[in-house]
Amino acid sequence: MKAYLHTRRWPLAYGALLALLTLLPYAVAWQAQGEAWRFSGFLIGVEDGNSYIAKMLLGANGLWLFRPPYTTWQVAPLPVFLPYIWLGKLAAGAALHLQLAMLYHLARALAVALGALATYDFVALFVEAETDRRWVTVLATAGGGLGVWAVLTGAKTGWGGALCCYSPEAFGFLAEIFLLHVTLAHGIMLWLLRALWLENLSCRGGMAGLALLALFQPLSLGVFLAVWGVMFGWRTVLRRRIYIGGMVWPAAAVLVAGFYALLPVLHPYAHVWAQQNIVTPISVWHYIWAYAWLWPLAVWGGVAVWHRGQRETAWVAVWALFFPAFAYLPITNARRLVDGGWLALLIAAAWGLRALPPRWARGLKYAVGGLALVPFEVMLAMLTRTALQPRPPVFLPREEAAAFQALTAQAASGDGVLAAYATGNALPAWAPVRVIAGLGPESPHVETQKTALRQFFEPATTDAWRLDFLRANRLRWVFWGPDERQLGAWSPDEAAFLCARYREGAYTFYEVCP
Repeated sequence: MKAYLHTRRWPLAYGALLALLTLLPYAVAWQAQGEAWRFSGFLIGVEDGNSYIAKMLLGANGLWLFRPPYTTWQVAPLPVFLPYIWLGKLAAGAALHLQLAMLYHLARALAVALGALATYDFVALFVEAETDRRWVTVLATAGGGLGVWAVLTGAKTGWGGALCCYSPEAFGFLAEIFLLHVTLAHGIMLWLLRALWLENLSCRGGMAGLALLALFQPLSLGVFLAVWGVMFGWRTVLRRRIYIGGMVWPAAAVLVAGFYALLPVLHPYAHVWAQQNIVTPISVWHYIWAYAWLWPLAVWGGVAVWHRGQRETAWVAVWALFFPAFAYLPITNARRLVDGGWLALLIAAAWGLRALPPRWARGLKYAVGGLALVPFEVMLAMLTRTALQPRPPVFLPREEAAAFQALTAQAASGDGVLAAYATGNALPAWAPVRVIAGLGPESPHVETQKTALRQFFEPATTDAWRLDFLRANRLRWVFWGPDERQLGAWSPDEAAFLCARYREGAYTFYEVCP
């Protein structure tokens, strides 16, 4: 281990620097919240971010398995989102939301550093020169595609926007800035693929790796299988024999993935969740526009390693050229399967640069690196700007956060709360309660529930209907703030079956009276 760390000083140092850079905008946001605002903990993807904190709060309140906070259905515990639930057990006492948000980002920073190390380890198998390894590692973890240039210049290409700024699986840095589980799963997958390529994956290491991959991101099992298929197929064709040992771990991955695939069949809530958790495919032109500038170099690199006799390694070039096709496989959320393709493209491009005359290669290398790093720099600047301008949903009004905390003091864990969708998304991240609508995939029949919420606050709705709705959905509390007032003009103060338990400024919550 000491020797390994000695030879990995550069990726360790680089990973620490990258992790620090991804933390800086969040540190700015916490400093900017002042007296009037409270930081949600997320600068992008706030709706999903709130759900991660809500899952951590489950753990902080004693749960070991997942109980969905975005529905009041009576749901049997599920073995999903376990890393978030278990991470939440490290928090306790006062300022719980602040603790959970900071724990999340510290864990994410650790995942970023480990991901940089895993990337370097994988690259080192296929790229000989140290300078080239570093170039690939930096761009794989902090680089983006051409799409952002169309956005910055206002060009009307019609080929798609900045893929690197809305598809975390297509490049690296978006997941590093925001998604702990995706970042860590990416690193684990690279270490597994590295061990498979070296044909030295031990039983203990393989089982641990697949278990961690399934825990953090079950969809990464699909990426692992897709990439293994390219690697194994290429190696089998060249060797003209099947390496039986190389089939053990993909078979194990299929079994683990099968467990998660069966959940929607065996569990009613998981069935509805799977129906609503759909990631729509992106037009192929988005991928062409984002990656086309490096494909010629990748082709040249693949030809170069073939002619040098390194034919087995040329499978990386095959992966680099065809990975966008994974996004159109006939399976749910196939878009996630392009994860890692950007790294393969950079490895093949590094081969292509090495095959060019040194004078051309040097200038092209700097040009590619300079262009690829701009999206990351733009993203950090945009996030910092967002952090300095407190407004919803990135920031919550202080009065709203205070109302959430007051509800925490009065409600029992798991109590149902009626609230507007926007309130319902944030509330379970601050209080251990459940709502009927707050997160698209995890709130069953969410559009129906949104319609019911509007009907609840319509003045023409009868009190009998409201009371029946509260009882049918196991709702003990009614939250009333600015978002709820926008749903209708009816005031809960008019209802004899609601007792006000908190009133401060624009925020009130009521208990359904016995």
